Amino acid sequence: MSAFNSTFVEKHNQTVLNKDSFLCVSIDPALPAQRERHVMPHDDRVEFMKKIIGDVAPYTSVIKMNRQYLVGLTIDEIRALNIHIHQKGMLSIVDHKLGDIDSSNESAIFWIKEEGFDAFTFSPYGVNIEKASFLAHEKKLGILVITLMSHPEAMFHKIATIDEKPLYLYIAEMCKKAKVDGFWIGNADHIEISDVSKIKQLIGDNRIALVPLYGTNYTIIKSVIFHNKNALVDVGRAITYSDSPSEKAAYYKSLLNDFKNEIADKKTV
Repeated sequence: MSAFNSTFVEKHNQTVLNKDSFLCVSIDPALPAQRERHVMPHDDRVEFMKKIIGDVAPYTSVIKMNRQYLVGLTIDEIRALNIHIHQKGMLSIVDHKLGDIDSSNESAIFWIKEEGFDAFTFSPYGVNIEKASFLAHEKKLGILVITLMSHPEAMFHKIATIDEKPLYLYIAEMCKKAKVDGFWIGNADHIEISDVSKIKQLIGDNRIALVPLYGTNYTIIKSVIFHNKNALVDVGRAITYSDSPSEKAAYYKSLLNDFKNEIADKKTV
């Protein structure tokens, strides 16, 4: 098997170096009519997202957009958002959770490229990771595969087994074979430090490890940083729906860099 090589990982690493930040900001623009809390002050999603992008750009390396919150926008509007992201020196990921038959995945990947994204998330439960990775890399896109999600029902991925392996570790093995660019691991009570290290051991080096930050329990965050030199930490509503997204992004950038320095000091002891 040839050595792992990824255009997206290289771009990601250079962006993290340029920004001195491995913060990823999720922007999920909800209309006031959608729900009661964490909503935009108006109905213009594009305007809201462009403002957030500009506010957090000095402190952020990656912007992530959930596909479900983009439904209804035109391709030109999405392209304009990605152009804005790139002009601010950041990369963009669409949280698509793609997972279909090969021909449908191929169509989605075509349009993800047309929209101007740099990478997308992939749900592995169609068991076609290798072909999806090939299609993504053909388009010079990164692919980040979900291994273990945060919601309580994801405990199933630890209990269910294939070839006597927990499902999430079987997925990690397939990710290595498929040479994907990275993996997503959740951050919740059913996820343990050992899960992070086991995934890292199976998937190999130089992959991006994307993990969400919720609340103030930083155990899994620190474990991901410890085990993965290409950690990418995702913060969403705590930044985008705060009174000052710029100040919050600066805070989380500093917090994550402090974690990284703390862990580096421990490794050298």
